[in-house]
This record gives sequence, structure tokens and C-alpha cells, in this order.
Amino acid sequence: MRIPIILIFALITLNISAQDFDQLFDKGSLRIDYIHTATHDKEVISLDEFYHEPFWGGSTVNLIDTFNYGYYKFEMTDSISGKILYSRGYSTLSAEWSSTPEAKDNWRSFSESIIMPFPLKTVNVNIYKRNKQQQWEALSSILVNPNNYMINPIQKTKIKAFKIHNSGAPAKNLDLVILAEGYTEGELQKFMKDAQRFTDTLLSWAPFDKYSNKINVWAVPTVSEESGTDIPGTGVYKNTYFDSHFYTFGTERYINTTKNVRIRDAASNAPYDQIYILVNTDKYGGAGIYNYYSICTADNPYSGFVFCHEFGHAFAGLADEYYSSDVSVENYYDLSKEPWEANITTLVNFENKWKSDIDAATNIPTQITNDKKKLGAYQGGGYVEKGVYRPLPDCSMKSIRSNDFCPVCTKALVELLEFYSK
Repeated sequence: MRIPIILIFALITLNISAQDFDQLFDKGSLRIDYIHTATHDKEVISLDEFYHEPFWGGSTVNLIDTFNYGYYKFEMTDSISGKILYSRGYSTLSAEWSSTPEAKDNWRSFSESIIMPFPLKTVNVNIYKRNKQQQWEALSSILVNPNNYMINPIQKTKIKAFKIHNSGAPAKNLDLVILAEGYTEGELQKFMKDAQRFTDTLLSWAPFDKYSNKINVWAVPTVSEESGTDIPGTGVYKNTYFDSHFYTFGTERYINTTKNVRIRDAASNAPYDQIYILVNTDKYGGAGIYNYYSICTADNPYSGFVFCHEFGHAFAGLADEYYSSDVSVENYYDLSKEPWEANITTLVNFENKWKSDIDAATNIPTQITNDKKKLGAYQGGGYVEKGVYRPLPDCSMKSIRSNDFCPVCTKALVELLEFYSK
């Protein structure tokens, strides 16, 4: 993707100015919990709680989001000057809910959180949504006085976090925290071994293998009363820490949890950029939502693939490139607009995707030939057979293919790895 020189200079300037981190921010992080109520075409943000958490896992240099990914974003701005101090894009489960058939007739509420370095001065935190024209639209604005006695400084859930892959200071590394779901007290040793196993799998995949010295991984052994997870379609319900369940929005393999507060409270035991929930079951399933969380099951034969595939969603905002599997959403992409995800295109604004990386002699759209590594724009992706295009005939974001991210997905992952490790 080509970015204008002026924009590159502006973004570099923004992040160079972030080097006075200690003059802008206190130790720890500000967590804002809110309730997101949505239907098919309406949504409302309602403030819930403020927390001053003990750790900050993010960069102290790259404070301004330069990727423009996600269905939502927030900006922390100085309350007097309006200068942006910190920003991040993200997606939510509520965004997916809005595209389900059920959302056409019903409202539903979700707990969500945004995390940022803790400010020393009063700030505005502005939340935006991406509208159907792919433009940012203001959704909510929250004034935060860091001296407000309603900001809770007490860590509600204290659990010893174990660092299972150590690369150094959180500010200079990508920090991943893995949480246990459906592991009883007697199964915590299994969780630690599982967390190590999936860490090793992730760090064996390209491009993570070349950045293994820029990644920290923490394990937080949250204890469940019962082993496993809910499988509502077969009448199985378990008493687990995060109350996870298959059949999210009616799709059997789609495992999720809506217990956001419990997730964030558990994750606060370590500095983190990404959250991964590991579920103690052998049933196939997973989910990954950009800068929200990843979740997958531990003991399915394909769990290693799912772990890395879902992390591609949650870490780099990569889209699913398949189109033949059952999904919960309808008309998830507007074919008259260019999607924000790096690895799919509607060809509406292909110049800002991977067009410049394609051989000039390659036809667009591109037909599948014997050359399965020929970069192009292949029809099918984003849950639809026509109108959305992917970079290669196959990729780990399309099929169960181990360690096979295409060049476009790899580039997006590398850009995020670089961003979080500086």
C-alpha cells in the first residue's frame, strides 16, 4: 500500500512527539469499561467504570495509530489543546452482532473496554465508528480527570502471572497474555503446558519466528469450577471462569465469551497488547476480533492452526479469505466500498491495497492457474463467492494450512510487529 510522503511525515512527527511519554503519562494504564448497545443500524455507548491498572504493556513511542484498521477507534486528546495523545483502532463482538439476522429485530448489549496509558492531565477520550461510507463518525466522548475519585485504583482480581517467553521490557516488545478457560485447579499444570505449546507453535510460524526476540508471552492461570466449555447446541453447559460457549450467533464452531469485565480483570495481572483465551476442550473452534481478544480450543488436532489463524484476525485485523463455510453474519462487506482489512479487496480502491506488488502482466481479476504462488486478485473471500478478492489462491487465512500466510498477510503482520516493538 502506498502512503503519500506528506502523510508519512505527519505520522512520523506524531510519534516522535510521543517520546515525552513520562511528561504525559503516569505509570500503569487507564481502562474504560462501557456498555455497547446495538441493533442492525443503531448503537449507543454508556459509560460503566474507570480503572487505574498497574501495568502498561504498550509502546512508549508509537502512541498514534497509523493503520486505520478496525470498525471502531478511540483517540485520547488533551482537553485544552485538542492534541491527540494516543489512539488505537479496534473491533468488537457487537459489530458482528449488528450484521446478524437477529439484529434486524432486536437490541443487544455488550460490555467492552478500551485501554490507554494513564494520563497526568485531564483528557477527552473520543470513540468513533466506521460508517457505511467507510468514514469515521463520532459515537461518544468521555471527559477523564485523572484525579477523579471514581477512577478505581484497586486491582479486583489478583492472580500470579507467569512469563513463559521473555524478550525484555514490555514497552519494546509485543506482549501477549494467555488466559485459562475451563481448566480446574487440578488442570492448571495442563494449562501451563498448553500455553507453552501454543506459544511455541506461534513462534514457529513466519513471520513470528523472526520476531521471537520481540515478543513476550504471559500465562494467567484462571481457575474454573468445571472442565470444558458450553456447547449449547447439544445441551452441554459448564461452570467456567469466562462462561465461554460455542454456537455464538448460531454458528457451531464459533466459540466466544461476553464476560468482558472478567477477561480484563484477569488480563490486568500482566502488561499486555493482546489477549488470548485458551479453552480446555478438544472440540474444533475459535475466534479472533481485532484488538479485542482471540480464543481457541486446546486439544483439537487443528488447534495449532486455529491459534495462529485467529491471532491473525486479532493482532493484524486480517480478514477471513474463505467464502464457502457457514457464518453468522449477512452482507458483512459493502461491495461498493473498499474494506479496511489489508488482505481483501473489492477492487474499489485496489491502489491502496497490494496492487503495486503484482506483476504488471497479471490480469485483474486473476484466474487460478498451476502457479499457486502468483500474487493477484482472486475472486472469493470475506464470506462471499463474488465481489471480494484475495491475494493468492490459498493462505492460512483461507484454509487449514499450517504456517502459510500469504505475502500480503505477512506484510501486515510484520508492520504490526514493528509497530509494537519500538
